[in-house]
Amino acid sequence: MKKILTTCTALLFITLTVVGQSAFDQSTSLKAATDFLASLTPAQKTVANLSFTDSSRVKWSNLPLEQVYRQGIQMKDLDDAQRVILHSLLRGVLSQQGYQKLLFIIQYDQGILERLSKANSPIAKRYGNQNYWFSIFGTPGKDKVWAWKFEGHHISLNLTYSPKGVTCTPMFVGINPALTTTGPYAGYHVMFEENDFGNQLFNDLNAAMQKKARIGPHPVDADVMTQTGKEPHLKDRKGVLYTEMTPKQQRLVEGIAKAWVENLTPALAQEKMKRILAAKEKIVFTWQGSSNTNELHYYSIKTDSFIIEFSNRDGGIYHYHTLWRDLSEDFLSK
Repeated sequence: MKKILTTCTALLFITLTVVGQSAFDQSTSLKAATDFLASLTPAQKTVANLSFTDSSRVKWSNLPLEQVYRQGIQMKDLDDAQRVILHSLLRGVLSQQGYQKLLFIIQYDQGILERLSKANSPIAKRYGNQNYWFSIFGTPGKDKVWAWKFEGHHISLNLTYSPKGVTCTPMFVGINPALTTTGPYAGYHVMFEENDFGNQLFNDLNAAMQKKARIGPHPVDADVMTQTGKEPHLKDRKGVLYTEMTPKQQRLVEGIAKAWVENLTPALAQEKMKRILAAKEKIVFTWQGSSNTNELHYYSIKTDSFIIEFSNRDGGIYHYHTLWRDLSEDFLSK
């Protein structure tokens, strides 16, 4: 009897271990994407379902309407039922944390529209919760390669599926303002971890290490720097190495990575975090700008294969731009 119990316990342990390490299940995404395409009219499908080889698949932007042209179907052109399906697709890859950030970003963009409209601003129409676009590239299928893009002001999500797995970059998320100081939402601070972890890390470095982390003067209108994935700074090893840091500082580096990676479902986050930690000894931390929380500053953690960037821009008004690139996986390596 004891032997049987021991064997059962061992089998249970093995089963739980396998379940805990299981790869991301693509079936939820596949069903949502298939249901979404089935809900479209022929005219809508022509706009929303593009070839996997369409050039727009490997382009991205966080700029608002009028500053960039986007392919895909606009939110204002979807009915309620279609939006419900679309959001089920988003939730299929985003964690609760990531999904809530997405909703806040869209809600805040609606706030920009309302403020500018009251001021009769000519650029008000650039903003709002209807100015987001969605595209599916290729034909979703279990044994096929296909992708989707959800994009608009302060958001660019690019998910690519294949029999080998799912890639999730480039991923851009930003917000303005991240901290609300007036009105019924006063005190709300979205993406505070992304800002706090970087500031904590820089301020925990000694003077010599801070000097080493600084890679140059900060531009007046700071932004993330990795647009194409081919910029020279990606090969630059200036900055403070992970291996030069104290255990506390190393934990902050890992916290920075988790703040982005954990926008994904646990299974995807575990997979992507494992990739980052496998190269942790090559990670470099860089800094530009002020060491004060709400003043103009920029930081990055990077290796030769990935980069995470954060910028508090526009003179430091809690206007955040952030970007995660995995250069070996972006758009399924194009």
